[in-house]
Amino acid sequence: MTIEQYSLKDDEKRAKIFKALAEVKRIEIIRYLHLHRDNNTCGSIGESMGMDKSNVSYHLKILYEADLVSVIRNGQNKKGQLREDTFTEFLPGFLDSL
Repeated sequence: MTIEQYSLKDDEKRAKIFKALAEVKRIEIIRYLHLHRDNNTCGSIGESMGMDKSNVSYHLKILYEADLVSVIRNGQNKKGQLREDTFTEFLPGFLDSL
């Protein structure tokens, strides 16, 4: 029998992912990004979720640090997009459960 070795780096990334997902608003943002793949600015996310732009920006930062989203800056606007590769590797099936 072979026991697969996991790296400490992967475990640290998992911990960061789970900490980021420990907030309901961040799960709601992920759901929004999954269902609305275009025009995902902080303003549009906040408007649809009843949050202000600065609050959305704060949550996107935490999701970004966990590699769950990428954030693209266009002037003063920030646009969020899911990092589906991270979900596939560390949370397979999670997005389908939303």
